[in-house]
Amino acid sequence: MAEPLTIVEVTGRLGIGGVETHVSRLARGLMGRGHRVVLLTRDPGVYGDEAKDAGADLMVVPFNRSGLPQAVELLLPIEPDIVHAHNYRAARFGAPLARALERPYLMTVHGPRPWWKRIFFDGWSNTILTVSEADKDHIVGPFGVSADRIEVGFLGVDTEEFRPGLDTAGLRADWDVPDDRPLILNVSRFTHRKARPALTLIEALPAVREEIPGTCAVLVGTGDELDRMHAAAEEGNRRLRERATVVAGPRTDIPRVMNAADVVVATATTATEALAAAAPTIAYGRTGYFGIVTPDNFERARALCFADHGRLPAARPETFAADLVALLRDPAAARRAAAEARNIIATNYSVERMVDHVESVYRRLIESG
Repeated sequence: MAEPLTIVEVTGRLGIGGVETHVSRLARGLMGRGHRVVLLTRDPGVYGDEAKDAGADLMVVPFNRSGLPQAVELLLPIEPDIVHAHNYRAARFGAPLARALERPYLMTVHGPRPWWKRIFFDGWSNTILTVSEADKDHIVGPFGVSADRIEVGFLGVDTEEFRPGLDTAGLRADWDVPDDRPLILNVSRFTHRKARPALTLIEALPAVREEIPGTCAVLVGTGDELDRMHAAAEEGNRRLRERATVVAGPRTDIPRVMNAADVVVATATTATEALAAAAPTIAYGRTGYFGIVTPDNFERARALCFADHGRLPAARPETFAADLVALLRDPAAARRAAAEARNIIATNYSVERMVDHVESVYRRLIESG
């Protein structure tokens, strides 16, 4: 049996978001195999206590010059085997930290970044992980890295946590949505381009309601654009003369929330979670509009991180509305297709398989020195 490792996972914060979810799942999976995991962060967020309760060592330091000697002092007695940084800001701190500790270093890229921001970036590791093919393509070339240094991974989903059939009692009452109303759910972090799907949903909703009367939309999440979501929803409801869109804010019971929806609009980790719950899903994220995810196009959607990476066309409200209507018009068929996509996730993209892959990369880097 292989020796257990001591692994430092460096992430900017442990709040609500796809990167944070990925790091938390990876940490739990590694600890389940007997490894010691240190979560090094500048902001423990809402999941810091949960990480400690799960058995991780939580260390909070500022990601700046004064924080680096603090982190070195905390970590030297632990003698970590590897330092793994998640995304660019964490890598700016994680790379010099690994050098100071004289330990192997790994960076995972979790999304696109303007090319000009990479000009002075020096936090690359020799081997780099990405969570999609589109992300690999994005960092190859000028001011990036060579393709032979990149290894493509994926975002694993716990299909025991996210599954159909969970109790949703009380959720619609929380949102003041009657049980007989078709429900579209958008789960996202409402920041910058990730706010666009929610705004387009509000714009498309009147056309959806012409075909599927009474349809309601619930926006679940938080972020810098949350006030804008409230204003857009209020204006949309005023025009419809009904409270058709509800801004629910952040929630941590997302597996239950997914089960309450007739259609989920999501991207990246959230899209895979929706499909794992067998919820009909439309992939729409910060890089454009993909559309309805089916068993036939699942791998193409995953290669684009469900519209969070790559280049996709912008969504026209009428196209978005037509896809929503298609799913709502035949909910039984939509559920069957989503259940087939769930089977793909359970077979190929579980948390266990994700941890298998990342752990194998750790051991390879450690053995190579």
